[in-house]
Amino acid sequence: MDTNEIKSRLMRFGSDVKDSAGKLTRSAVDSSRKMGEKVRVQNQIRKAEAKLKDTYLAIGQKYEELYGTKGDPEFSQYMADIADARAQIAASRAELASLDTASVCPSCNKYVMENQKFCPHCGTKIIRNAPIDAEIMTPDDTETQD
Repeated sequence: MDTNEIKSRLMRFGSDVKDSAGKLTRSAVDSSRKMGEKVRVQNQIRKAEAKLKDTYLAIGQKYEELYGTKGDPEFSQYMADIADARAQIAASRAELASLDTASVCPSCNKYVMENQKFCPHCGTKIIRNAPIDAEIMTPDDTETQD
């Protein structure tokens, strides 16, 4: 094999390596671009799903606010579940407050430390002599108080 043939083979080898590297680079760039697009579309889907979930939540809250237990009997179990969850939250907040030597505001059901005379959240005056009932009012309760 003479030097010209070796040079020629080396040149073709170099050219082949350059072509292969170019193809790999283009492939990597295309894959990266495709991955970026997939992430963008997945983010759009997540945002739309979150908006849908928030909208369903708002509808449910509005329904409960407007109709409470007087609504469609088909929703009665949901309303009972809401009342049970609220009662559990109120009881747990009261228990937690007693562990912190705090009480629960009768208006907003938030913590009020024992040295505070007014609720820092809603401004309600806190009376310490009487035990504080941490019950959460339902829309039905507010109608009867007016």
